[in-house]
Amino acid sequence: MRDGVRAEVGDIPVLDGLRGLAVIWVALFHFVVLRAGDTWVDALHGMPALDALVRSGYLGVDLFFLLSGFLLALPWIAHANAGLPPPSTAAFYVRRARRILPAYYVQLALAFLVALPLLLGVGYWRKDLYVYLWNGVAHALFLQGTSPLTSGSMGVNGALWTLPIEVQFYLLLPFAMPLFIRAPRRTLAAAIAASLAWQWAAAHDLGPLVALELRLGAHWRWTEATVREMLAAQLPAFLGHFALGVFLGRAWLAHRGACARMGAPLAAVTGAALLAVSIAGLVPLPLEHVRLVPSLALALLFHAAVASTGKTAARILGGGPLALAGRISYSAYLCHLPILAVWNTRPSIFPGWLSLPGYAMTVFTVSWISWRWIEQPFLRAAPRPKAPAPFSGAAEADSPATGIPR
Repeated sequence: MRDGVRAEVGDIPVLDGLRGLAVIWVALFHFVVLRAGDTWVDALHGMPALDALVRSGYLGVDLFFLLSGFLLALPWIAHANAGLPPPSTAAFYVRRARRILPAYYVQLALAFLVALPLLLGVGYWRKDLYVYLWNGVAHALFLQGTSPLTSGSMGVNGALWTLPIEVQFYLLLPFAMPLFIRAPRRTLAAAIAASLAWQWAAAHDLGPLVALELRLGAHWRWTEATVREMLAAQLPAFLGHFALGVFLGRAWLAHRGACARMGAPLAAVTGAALLAVSIAGLVPLPLEHVRLVPSLALALLFHAAVASTGKTAARILGGGPLALAGRISYSAYLCHLPILAVWNTRPSIFPGWLSLPGYAMTVFTVSWISWRWIEQPFLRAAPRPKAPAPFSGAAEADSPATGIPR
């Protein structure tokens, strides 16, 4: 947490730990699915429950989107509750740009100048200059989700598909918040309905858009299934996630007292049960990308963590390794896949049982350097907003703009 939301609504120390859990879940998921034959992966096969949990790490995107919706909406809700004007939209956009752009563009530069040469050779661009130029421009403008040629981020960092979704959510949020403030339940229902409708359309409709993509990709022989999978990963598919986070933020502000604390244990038990059932595959999910049942489970667990005043939750999530992982989670999300891609071509660096600890150490070191020397200087240089009483008027928290690939 930074000065913005803390000044508006008070400190929420468990959120760093929740970010830490999300990014660790993501990294472990990728490690397991991309390291066939690894000693740790083979050992995990003998523990079915743990293996299923780790292989469900793609659900980390749900948790990150919930976090973004929850945190970024709080200043608008707090201002509305106090009868104050809404926070400045321009200041919100500036703060978000300072938060995500520096580390993102450094990561892009390293992908083109370091990761791709290590993976494909120093002359990789000569083979298909147009493709790499297209990727460079698309990624610089957060348009990598517009075609299958760019959505995979050249095989170096497929996790970047979520960055355009977050950026589009930032652009939309100031204009959507009046709807949430006036009619929160109806707005949440509409967002979930829009997510379901988009997912259905991506699978069964959107004929003209699919045909256009197929024409554009005729040279690369994109299939219809590839195009539809790309369309299923657009912002409309995740409006329900963000909206659920906003709704949780509104509920938390309205019921921060004994009522919320009393409901935390029930939310924790129900959420854990739903998540276990979902991971075990006992709930049919015809629209897998929406993941409404596991998303609801994570929302309940999220509410339980935020509402709880117990010392155990505060000790585990509010400090220590998970909180540290949460603080560097944005940089960790950006760098963990390129590191894994390069390392997979050089398995002798951390062989055998050293593989997972060595990978974790490398990701942590690179992430901490990025957080300390790239993220933090830009945030510290941000101008401080003048504080209207009794709130500061700050626009948002420093939550990481991240998600994970399916």
